[in-house]
This record gives sequence, C-alpha cells and structure tokens, in this order.
Amino acid sequence: MSYRIPTSLKALSCLFAIALVVACRQPQETKAETPAADAVPAAETTPVYVAEATVKDLMQAVVDTSADVVWLSVTTEVSHKGIIETRPKNDEEWEKVRQGALTLAEASNLLKIPGRHVARPHEKSETPGIELEPSEMEALINNDRGAWNMRAGALHDAAMLAVKAAEAHDADKVFEVGETIEHACENCHRQYWYPNEKIPEPPVLN
Repeated sequence: MSYRIPTSLKALSCLFAIALVVACRQPQETKAETPAADAVPAAETTPVYVAEATVKDLMQAVVDTSADVVWLSVTTEVSHKGIIETRPKNDEEWEKVRQGALTLAEASNLLKIPGRHVARPHEKSETPGIELEPSEMEALINNDRGAWNMRAGALHDAAMLAVKAAEAHDADKVFEVGETIEHACENCHRQYWYPNEKIPEPPVLN
C-alpha cells in the first residue's frame, strides 16, 4: 500500500532540509570569514613612534610652559604695595590649571619614548664644565633607561596630584604640589643636565 504525500508537505520538508543545511554550515562560514584576534600579526598592533622633537624641544615647548601654568596659578608676592595673592577665581581659571597639569603629566610620557635625542647636532652646552654636553646627557639616559623612566614617572605622579588639586579647587594643595613638581624636575636635572654644579652650603647661624 502506498501513501501520497501532499504537495504542501513535500514543500515544507524541502524547506526544512535547506534550513538544516544552512544552519550547519553557517558557523563554519562565519568562522572562516572572521579571523581570530590572535591571528593578527604582532607588528601591526605595535605602534611605531617617530620622535621628531628633542628632549630640549619638549622641555621648552611643553614641560616648562605647562609647569609655569601650575606654579603661577597660586602665588604670594610681597611688595611696597603690600601682600598680593594670586589664586584661580572661577571655573574657567581652575580648568586652565587642570589642563596645564594634565599636559605636564602627558609630557612625561613623551620623554619616555625611545629614540628621542636630547638636542640637535649643532646645539651645545651654554656653560661647559657645569652643564653636560647633549651627547653626554644622551649617553647617561641610554645607559640606564630604567632610571630615566623612573624620574619621568615621578614628574607624571606629581603633575597628576596637581590635576586632582585643581579639580578640587584647592589652592593650598596646588601650591604644595607645585613644590613636588619642582623637586621632580630638579632631581632629573641634577642627574642628567648639570651634575657638576656645586651647591653652596647654607650659612651656619651662631
């Protein structure tokens, strides 16, 4: 005895079979079309740094100017007119301090980029015997990148303290952190810029 399958059922069975084949093949096709993350060559994910500015350029154009924004935002001046205090007076001025401190923090990261020269070939020390020549500074840096990066990191941390103080509108803290920034700069300068400078002993009070 034979049974006749209605045309509608045949069509339904055919559609089901097609859907089953597509479902089984889809993950493989997707997998083939989408490369795994670890299949990307490492060279394509590693950034290439092109250090055009010298350390001297960064110091003059970014580090010094940004540090001055922080240092000059909170001052006390004594003159014949009396005591003149400078403090940020509104949100706009506080934001300027914050941006200066944040720029200083990021400048410390720029100092860590390998391959950056200290100065241009024609630039020499202005006070030979006290200041090292740029080539001597560069040799010190390259011989111990870890110490250089650590000192740059100290500048970063000090600058970020200034960022937080500016966000809190805390003038006293900005002044305090300004000294921390100065110490971070001076510790680096004494190591790489003018290690031969003789600091006079403070006078002894009788």
